[in-house]
Amino acid sequence: MRFPFTIDFSRALFALGLAVLLYFVALSETPFDQRQTGFSVPVQVVNVPPGLVVTTPTQSVRPWVTAPLNVFNRLGPANFTAQVDATGATAGDTLLPIATTTTDPEVRSVQPDEASLLLHFEEVREQVVPVRVNLQGQVAQGYALGDASVDPPRITVTGAASLVGRASEAVVDVNIDHVTVSVNGAFTLRLLDDRGNDLKDLNLRAAPQSVTVQVPITQQTLYKEVGIRPNIQGQPAPGYALDPVELNPSTTTLVGDSASLEAVNLVDTAPVDISGISSTVVRTVALAPPQRTLLLQDGQTVSVTLRVTPLQMNQSVRVPPSVINLSGSVQLGRPLDLVAVTISGPAPALQNLTLNPGDFKVVVDASGKGPGTYSLDVKVQQLPTGLVLQDVNPKQVQVQLAQAPPTPTPVPPPPTPTPTAPA
Repeated sequence: MRFPFTIDFSRALFALGLAVLLYFVALSETPFDQRQTGFSVPVQVVNVPPGLVVTTPTQSVRPWVTAPLNVFNRLGPANFTAQVDATGATAGDTLLPIATTTTDPEVRSVQPDEASLLLHFEEVREQVVPVRVNLQGQVAQGYALGDASVDPPRITVTGAASLVGRASEAVVDVNIDHVTVSVNGAFTLRLLDDRGNDLKDLNLRAAPQSVTVQVPITQQTLYKEVGIRPNIQGQPAPGYALDPVELNPSTTTLVGDSASLEAVNLVDTAPVDISGISSTVVRTVALAPPQRTLLLQDGQTVSVTLRVTPLQMNQSVRVPPSVINLSGSVQLGRPLDLVAVTISGPAPALQNLTLNPGDFKVVVDASGKGPGTYSLDVKVQQLPTGLVLQDVNPKQVQVQLAQAPPTPTPVPPPPTPTPTAPA
């Protein structure tokens, strides 16, 4: 292929070399500094021989870093790695060098503040310990807790020879608080010593790390004593009211689970029809337990006593009052106004009784009264049998008395002539 221009390779190589030279000149003139970081980097132990384990707690170093001044502000623990290579180590104490590296390309060098680290290696041992299920909380009310089982019932603990012996059991925590179904699942183990202390910081390993736990939880059959409520339908005869219903027995016992019984406080009877009753009635009826419940006594019945009471009614009748004890010298000046007499009695009696003003005797007493106008008390002297006086309105009436005209003197009849005898 031909280019429309000519390439001078000698000049190109010269330009490239000049650029590289300028880069290194600029780099050599950039100010560098050596500082110890303000953060720590954990030391990782690698290549531990099989059958050994490190028991020395994890150590950290603070690296010394040589880098341009503008680099230090961006450096952090994630930019550095500190490692100890344990290849060839044996049981016991071993002093091994610490190697540090960095991922930042502008860091010229990095050195740990400690050149080496004393590590203690121990042989790995195994120990078999039992697994215990630790149930936490209480199952829901009305449910029974069965015996928990775990698979496998024993596990193997691996760790340093001086530490693995401290493990006395493995514990699995299972929360059953307010649980209503059986538990069946995998749970993680915790290692404990003989005092119940957690051994999570000893670098011990469990095999397997989780176990299968089964906890049976079953619903219990419960009993509850509740009241009985009559299911009344219809109305008694007109003029009668139903008294409180008497039940014998007044309570019953239900059988069911906790959830079904919790909200039940009363059991209804079968419908009891009281339409038209006007006297005491006794009936035997069955009970109707709520859904998902049963009567402890299957087919139980209850005796229902129904009593009625006549209602009391009021009724008013307008009655003309009469004047009594009127002296012979006066007479009634004008007719008296009607008064309303209110009486009460059993509703059935009043409903079947036709009341007339003549059934009542209402009077005002004019004893000792001469001509004039008086406000006299109204008195009821007679009521229909079985009724009670409730009120009379008005309680006084205006009585106008006038002088009675004189009684005319009787004129004696003329004498009868005596007949004359004939001559």
